[in-house]
Amino acid sequence: MADQEYFAHILKRVCRDRGWDLLPTGVKVNLPNGRGQLIEIEFFQFKREELVRLFTTIGEVEGMSAVRLTVALRINTELAHGCLAVHEDHLVMTDTLMLRDADFEEIEASIGYLAETADHYEQTLFETDRY
Repeated sequence: MADQEYFAHILKRVCRDRGWDLLPTGVKVNLPNGRGQLIEIEFFQFKREELVRLFTTIGEVEGMSAVRLTVALRINTELAHGCLAVHEDHLVMTDTLMLRDADFEEIEASIGYLAETADHYEQTLFETDRY
């Protein structure tokens, strides 16, 4: 089975077991606090290695002061894995996995961590639940 097909197979199982909604472009994680977070998925290659990037939007960069953006960058040193970044016009939280090594536990842990952590920063920095 090709790496992307195998990833999709595992992702389907993870979503079923965790009660997450599998969407064509990612996963909708419903959090216990009544909030939710959309984790988007994109595949890419780097030096002939297939990778998968998981990312979730926290808020729009427009209107964020330089001080708030600097704070967001400093938060990176506190994260267990993944990082905060600017993607297009949004502050996002992202994690990258090697596709050939991604297993059930790693995918589940990455999506869960991204959803919970990004939602915390979305609520703290933007006081919304849009993403």
